[in-house]
Amino acid sequence: MTNYNTKNNNIMSNRHRTNPGSVTVEMVLVTPILLVLLFGIIEFGLIFKDIAILKQATREGARAAAIGATTTEIIDQVKASAATIPPDTLSIELKYRTYSGGWPSWDSAPTLGDTGSGETAQNNAMQGDQIRVKVSYPHELISGRLFSGLADNPETRTMTLSTSSVMRRE
Repeated sequence: MTNYNTKNNNIMSNRHRTNPGSVTVEMVLVTPILLVLLFGIIEFGLIFKDIAILKQATREGARAAAIGATTTEIIDQVKASAATIPPDTLSIELKYRTYSGGWPSWDSAPTLGDTGSGETAQNNAMQGDQIRVKVSYPHELISGRLFSGLADNPETRTMTLSTSSVMRRE
């Protein structure tokens, strides 16, 4: 009479055997890919967060400009709206353009200035003009050399993020 339990136990034990070290080899092959994916998700998440913050800051600045705020008030509004970004790292450009049979290029548009003084001070854009608030920020890549190919300056590992908003002067 055959002992089926012994035969089944031998079959089962053969199925669960693995080559020693195969798990280590698999881990060595997969870990770098997983780390690149992890750091990529983190890096791009931080980039998108900073772009969203900059976009909100430009909207706030353009809204302040649209209602006649002075250039100092507009810049202060932009810096206050970009709360998690150091204000001294922001580059803010204020321009306006007037419709004259077509909109001129922003490259040839004059820089926004101020008129008046004291409580009557306001920006010099006329009603109906378009005002553009453009903000640039050198985002420092946290992943070191891993994504340095994305950087504008690989030595400092920074990537310039830039966004703008345009509103009509009321």
